[in-house]
Amino acid sequence: MERCTLNANGFEGIYFHGTHSPETAVIAVGGASCDEKLSVAMSRFIREAGYNVLVLGFYMWKGLPKELVSVPVDYVEKAVRWLKSEKGIKKIAMTGASTGAGYTLLAASFIPDIGCVIPVVPFDHVMEGTTNSFKRLHRSVYTWHGTDIPYSPWTIIDSGMGKIVAEAVKDSRYGLKRLYRYGYDINPLTEQSRIRVENMHADVLFLAVKNDDAWPSDTAVPRMTEILKKCDYPYRVKYHIYSRASHALTDGLDAMSGYAKWAYRYLLPAEKKYPVECEAARKDSFRRILDFIEQWDNKRG
Repeated sequence: MERCTLNANGFEGIYFHGTHSPETAVIAVGGASCDEKLSVAMSRFIREAGYNVLVLGFYMWKGLPKELVSVPVDYVEKAVRWLKSEKGIKKIAMTGASTGAGYTLLAASFIPDIGCVIPVVPFDHVMEGTTNSFKRLHRSVYTWHGTDIPYSPWTIIDSGMGKIVAEAVKDSRYGLKRLYRYGYDINPLTEQSRIRVENMHADVLFLAVKNDDAWPSDTAVPRMTEILKKCDYPYRVKYHIYSRASHALTDGLDAMSGYAKWAYRYLLPAEKKYPVECEAARKDSFRRILDFIEQWDNKRG
């Protein structure tokens, strides 16, 4: 295990040496409200498969901001450079879940050295950054080389959180437990904020869940696959949408604490409605991810 820091390397991360494929590495990122411990745990099944894994922090880690705003995608660019120059890595994959899936897609759309992308329950637009108490900040969640990446503003917040909550509770499809999904479904999106997946130079495996409780991964994935199809995307594209699963389509649930643990227990109704199916979907997603990485890694040239 080797630690990388902002001061020494330009990014926060922990590198785990593997033995399975010495010249291949997987950059793994956590999601919203995922601290260092949880981010590391989420990559467990990839590390146990023997791959070199760089668990990369982009916020919530010690020394990084606690609010999701102005997060540099440059962290990934510097991590890729470090893997190639310091570790002799020739093939780089990247994966993340939820917010980390969006960060993964953004990074791959800017950085051609990322050759395999596995976004788990992703969303396909960049949003406006907010405080943890949902105050608009009029800045993007992400930046690239110091410049805001175009975003969709959270205009629904202007109507007041009280009204948003009341409307969500009144709608039988949502309620308090699906308040986040309600916000994403009714807030308008701009074309400028769309993640340009067509700019990637990577094989891609999208994984999503039907009627996602947290945000519309179930509509975002078909949109992205259709865009790639229409532009004759020259790389391999696969996707799977689980019919009975939750937004927590990830390893490391045993490492959850604080808000992440509370959200898992109380804001994901699918976990209580389909507990057996949710666990089966998690295990199946690990198999699909490892198979996809293996097939990509074995494809030379």
